[in-house]
Amino acid sequence: MTNHLSYNGSLAKPSGITLAQHTADVMAEASCLCQIIPSSIAKYQNIVHKSLPDRLKLVAEYHDKGKKCFQWQDACVKDHQAYIQWKRKHPNTDFSDYSKSCPNEAGKYLRKSGVRHEFHSLAEAYKAKMPNSLLAAIAAHHAKLSYDAEERWNNFPVLWKLLKGLSYGVIETENLEKNCKQLFEYNGLRGLLQLADHRASAQEEREYTAVLREFSYIFPFSQKRGIQKLVECEYDKDMLLVRAPTGAGKTDAALLWASKQIGACKADRLVIAMPTRFTANALAINVSESLSGTGIYHSSAWFSKYQEIKDEIVSSEEALSEHKMARLLVAPVTVTTIDHLLMSLTQTREDHHLINFNLANSCVVIDEADFYDDFTLANIQFFLRVLKIWNVPVLVMSASIPDSALSFYKETGYNVESILEDDTIDKSIEKFEIKQIIPYDEIDELDTLLRECFRRGNAIIYMNTVDKAIDVYNFAKRIKEEEQTDVPIFLYHSRFTEPDKAAKETQLINALGKEAWKNGTATGIAILTQIGEISINISADYMISDLCPIDRLMQRVGRLCRFDNRKGELHVIIPQKQGALYPAPYGCFCNKTWTASITLSKTLKYLHNGSYTEDDLLKALNSVYDTGILISDKAKTNAKILQDMFTCNWLINPKENSNEDENDTNLWKSRDIGPQDIVFTQSPDSSIFTHYSDFMNYRLQNSLAIPLYLFGKLQNKVDIKTIYIANDMRKIYVLREGFYNKEIGLKLSENIEDKFL
Repeated sequence: MTNHLSYNGSLAKPSGITLAQHTADVMAEASCLCQIIPSSIAKYQNIVHKSLPDRLKLVAEYHDKGKKCFQWQDACVKDHQAYIQWKRKHPNTDFSDYSKSCPNEAGKYLRKSGVRHEFHSLAEAYKAKMPNSLLAAIAAHHAKLSYDAEERWNNFPVLWKLLKGLSYGVIETENLEKNCKQLFEYNGLRGLLQLADHRASAQEEREYTAVLREFSYIFPFSQKRGIQKLVECEYDKDMLLVRAPTGAGKTDAALLWASKQIGACKADRLVIAMPTRFTANALAINVSESLSGTGIYHSSAWFSKYQEIKDEIVSSEEALSEHKMARLLVAPVTVTTIDHLLMSLTQTREDHHLINFNLANSCVVIDEADFYDDFTLANIQFFLRVLKIWNVPVLVMSASIPDSALSFYKETGYNVESILEDDTIDKSIEKFEIKQIIPYDEIDELDTLLRECFRRGNAIIYMNTVDKAIDVYNFAKRIKEEEQTDVPIFLYHSRFTEPDKAAKETQLINALGKEAWKNGTATGIAILTQIGEISINISADYMISDLCPIDRLMQRVGRLCRFDNRKGELHVIIPQKQGALYPAPYGCFCNKTWTASITLSKTLKYLHNGSYTEDDLLKALNSVYDTGILISDKAKTNAKILQDMFTCNWLINPKENSNEDENDTNLWKSRDIGPQDIVFTQSPDSSIFTHYSDFMNYRLQNSLAIPLYLFGKLQNKVDIKTIYIANDMRKIYVLREGFYNKEIGLKLSENIEDKFL
């Protein structure tokens, strides 16, 4: 046997880093993390009555003690010697180069040894009689505190029994408050230890690690607007409900509010939850103009970073590190989707524990709160109950929160008394005029309205379905040819790839954005679906809109004369089928028949020709939603599953772990959306992907998510191809040439029953 003592102490890694050095590095990173979370430390002391920095230092000291066992050290020394021999032949290289060049050789003796050092580290901590929360942190630091790894605990049955008993003891109490407080104690140590360990290892391997930043915001304007002053004055409330029209300065109001929370040591960071990834992208760009260190995370957020890499703005290592910090909510500001935050409550992935701890020490903004159906709102209600127990300040904002929503938010436990509004705004000014409310069956019945768009030179058209938007776009192209006009036409919907969406957004902003109106160059016809209601900052004088619920209509008309005080013109068109209202997607589709939602039917009842003020819109909003937010039994059942997962998975991760980019589990869904699959718009250059990240880059550039029930529409349009990701074989669907293009995206349906995406 090799005498490893000749290495001046135990090794931590085959690279030659000693255990003493690695432990010191992890302690140093833990100390740096503590410096940017003063509120977390104070809250931990208040709730747990223990020092978080002291405990974190102790688990860092013990987290790798198991590496001192002879079997592990012997294997590690052999791996190190193999690396040294290779390095002599390859000067000016490091261990990462060795791992890439010789993946089967690097660390082979450790793999053969079968020794899991984290279990031995846990045994050492147990002998030292550490508290259970510290034991759990050490057990979890390589994601082994999971039922998926239960067999690996066979040599440590006493410790596994201890942790399982601890888990069941909390579950059986069925006490949400106790559960939340227990989570707070355990997740802080568990999550921060892993983060400190990963950052220390990255630095030892000379990899880029994202800079740790604190929240710092300076208001960029000379004077504060009404809503901005209001949230500053009322910041000490545990929840604020704010109703403000589009263009009222809500983004800076949120940053001012967060600055007050963080300044008062009520939070360490700001988390902004948006309804969709499109709205998250738009807001992240807006926030980053005023605040450095803004992170963004959602299922396709990597695309933004990937584009920055392609444009050589950042390196791939820097982008990956920043992306991870955003996912974990470590950044001073993270703009994300509500789905990401809800998913973390399932605790089906190891990183959910750190996300939840960081969430518990954030101030949270829920923007565009009216954009959710009852299914998602039921999930949000449970989410807010948890945040209340964690004493998280919450700001809920929207242009269209009805008065009746107040009772919904009171049920979360927050002490919310009223909906705040800016009283300095004159709500009696006429904002727009509904010229007509007319039914239509076929697109050609809109001929006169569409020709008027070209005559005016600028217009926004909202259609309720993707396929109908495509039909309007094609019809408008024919009119353009007939009229021989230069007015450009833009089509924007959800069935474009991420690069094509980004290009469309840029075109729209350039044509109808604030600068274009300021410069007098605004021209173009924008044909949009629901994704253009709140994600694109554009304006027009003239608007055509499919009938939709009043809150959705308020978002749409917020783009009428958005950048000035002129009076816009709106034409409401009512989709018909065989002489009756065709409500898709605002209703229920059952037995091949659509039934309109109550909100859609009420909206039609209250709409009328004539001028509208903010007061008029608010009265209509409150009339439509006079009964409050009604939660269906289906939505309640789903939210109860979320609560059960939150409770049952509080300590030991379940056997079936979710993937990073998932927003649902096998049992629970963040939204009431049917199962989807991915279809690719073009074949990959190679059928072999060396790394999963390579596949994700290809997927983010060339994929569309399609509901499974619509896959029948793809017959004779797709090929099934075999690819390999590392050693894993996968089958993917690839569209045949000609069925997708950058101009119109993907049109699936010729059947109107399917036109509700």
